[in-house]
Amino acid sequence: MIFLIGALIERLYEWRFSHQAERGQRKMEWSYTALHSLYLAVFAGAAAERLLYPHPVQWWVSGVGGGLFIISMVVRLTAIRTLGRFWSLHLEIRDQHQLVTEGIYRYLRHPAYSSIMLEVIAVPLVANAYGSLLLSVGAYLPVLLARWRREEREMIGRFGEQYVAYRQRVPAFFPWPRGQ
Repeated sequence: MIFLIGALIERLYEWRFSHQAERGQRKMEWSYTALHSLYLAVFAGAAAERLLYPHPVQWWVSGVGGGLFIISMVVRLTAIRTLGRFWSLHLEIRDQHQLVTEGIYRYLRHPAYSSIMLEVIAVPLVANAYGSLLLSVGAYLPVLLARWRREEREMIGRFGEQYVAYRQRVPAFFPWPRGQ
């Protein structure tokens, strides 16, 4: 439970930071509500599953989940700091929008999406809540991937060939070597 409370406090920090960012034209508004509702469902599901269906904790599974969660926090907070005033929890395109390709964006096009993928897998693992893990994979990740596809289209629309070239150089979610 302490882990879940700490994780939610970190998310509140992110939410506060997002509300200080420069606003832009929002796209795919429904995804914000869907992703946050599903995110809360993953947390609530993990907590409820742990409390209502007690079973022996597999500490190695919790350790893997905790490690993934720490990695996800570092990646997301790095992305937030790198984007600065352009960070948002919404899919937004701003008039002064610039394509950021430095810092963590040199290695990943969508580090925040990478981090949230890791997090919604990590939380159920920490709690050994396998039903909630299925919810994460079956419900949350498809919505996140739908939003990513739309964001890719918006970025190409905004930055054109510059973004297409960036896309060819830098992987979307995980920093594996790309064939040249």
